[in-house]
Amino acid sequence: MRTANPTPVRVLACGAIDRGDDGAALRALQLVPAATRRRWHVEEVGQLSAEQLIGDPSEMRRVVIDCVAGLTPGEITELPLAELPELEAASEATSSHALGPGQAVALAAALGAVGQRDWFIGIGGSSFGSGSGLTPAVEGALDEFARRLVAVAEER
Repeated sequence: MRTANPTPVRVLACGAIDRGDDGAALRALQLVPAATRRRWHVEEVGQLSAEQLIGDPSEMRRVVIDCVAGLTPGEITELPLAELPELEAASEATSSHALGPGQAVALAAALGAVGQRDWFIGIGGSSFGSGSGLTPAVEGALDEFARRLVAVAEER
């Protein structure tokens, strides 16, 4: 049963569709039914920055989705967004960006911009080369990745 005033949802999809497993979040988003996606504010952000997490209303649920180097390819993890810096540190994941996603979240959290409604869903990847497709392990897990995105985003 739907609530009269559903929680607004903002999905921040990280990655690049043409860089192998890095495009997994964007591809999983395409598997979400169009009617569901229309209820959300979806942004393809490439790389996550602290600025993207600042200024949303406190009642908004934000879900960041991304491919994670350091997890087993195809492994899916979901956790409160505030815990992403710990995951990044524990997995010794490296980022090609000046500020990795965990660092961006830590900065936003320090500014009071990360709340209990905010979640991260990641899928492990291993191939990030330009022009390459998804690895078989990641491609095989995309349906589950999309299903978990819907479950987290639509939780009321």
